Amino acid sequence: MSELSDMFTFEESSIFYYGWIVVLLSFFACFIGFGLIYSFAVFFKPLSAEFGWSRALISGAFSFYAILHNIMAFFAGRALDKVGPQKILTVAGICLGSSMIIMSHVHYAWQLYVYYGVFFSMGIACTYAPVIATVSRWFITKRGMAISLTATGIGCGALVFNPLCAWLIASYGWRNTYVILGITTWVVFIPIIMFVKKSPYEQSPHYSIQDSLNITLADAIKTRTFWALSLSWLFIDIALFTIMTHIVMLTSDRGMTLIMSGSIAGIIGGSSLLGRICGGYFSDKFGRKNIYIFSFIGQLVTLVWLLFATEVWMLFVFAIIFGIIYGVWAGIIGAFPVDYFGFKYAGEIIGFIVVLVGIGVAIGPYLAGVIHDVTRSYNYVIGMCIMATFAAIVSALFLQPVVNTKKKTL
Repeated sequence: MSELSDMFTFEESSIFYYGWIVVLLSFFACFIGFGLIYSFAVFFKPLSAEFGWSRALISGAFSFYAILHNIMAFFAGRALDKVGPQKILTVAGICLGSSMIIMSHVHYAWQLYVYYGVFFSMGIACTYAPVIATVSRWFITKRGMAISLTATGIGCGALVFNPLCAWLIASYGWRNTYVILGITTWVVFIPIIMFVKKSPYEQSPHYSIQDSLNITLADAIKTRTFWALSLSWLFIDIALFTIMTHIVMLTSDRGMTLIMSGSIAGIIGGSSLLGRICGGYFSDKFGRKNIYIFSFIGQLVTLVWLLFATEVWMLFVFAIIFGIIYGVWAGIIGAFPVDYFGFKYAGEIIGFIVVLVGIGVAIGPYLAGVIHDVTRSYNYVIGMCIMATFAAIVSALFLQPVVNTKKKTL
């Protein structure tokens, strides 16, 4: 390991290391961005009740968002590698706040697709991939823990935003709720991200040669590991986003009130915090691949439980365990691109993988809406999620370290 890498390993153990400040700021960026994503499920019934829209139509808006978001994520990742995190995240804050405010003026289906699908997708695209790539570059030995702590913002966002939005909608209506969310995003998100900086590792004059891998996107896509990671991430996200998008409607159909259903979604996000922290710690200790596959198996078991969960207490048990399990893999998955392909092109590689993963995020919720509209049951939707999770397990088994055969010796 290089002297620079040794220095990083030592500094990562200090609470005064600025990388931990970056983790904290990135946590809040994820908290707001993903809180807004998961709160979409709470707006399902108000939109359907006011406009008479089907679940497939509303789910389609989320799928449209997912497609555009993941295409934009690739370009956001490339831009990050060139201009740094501050400018990219500023664009994110502007787009996220704007999308929420204009959503309060929705009257037609095409507006739902444009306001949420276009503007909101741009905001999230400039949030997740740039944040994960930036945090990854600040750490070497504690990368798993750093990314997991950053990703706890996602769980906290779901924990807070779902019940909060349910209460705001019940109290002030869904239009005013969107205005509140938009203004809050502008006031909080933009000032916070101004303190996110590039890592000293990137600023080193030896950055281009210090990275032991330094694999380009063009070379990465030729490896089996790249596709194993991409497919496992795609399939597991089909299951995750299908559940998270429809969990409020699913639990409502099984007898829960809107606020209680919103709490179920919040519990999933909240319990995922424990999973993310534990996943990061244990992945640094026992290997990320092992923890990754173990968590997939756990998710498979919890989905089988959901299939038979008809009582309220069973749904709460599902929410707690599913949240912990999904938190484990969600907390460490962002570390794999840097683990396997190196620092330098991390933004571009993560962005491209997110494009592929977006296929699953787009297909899952929309297909679930169609299946429910046809069958009038969520059991077949849960079955789809079970099959997707099994496919993710099989794909993850093919992950293995990558050797850069083009690396020059000095």
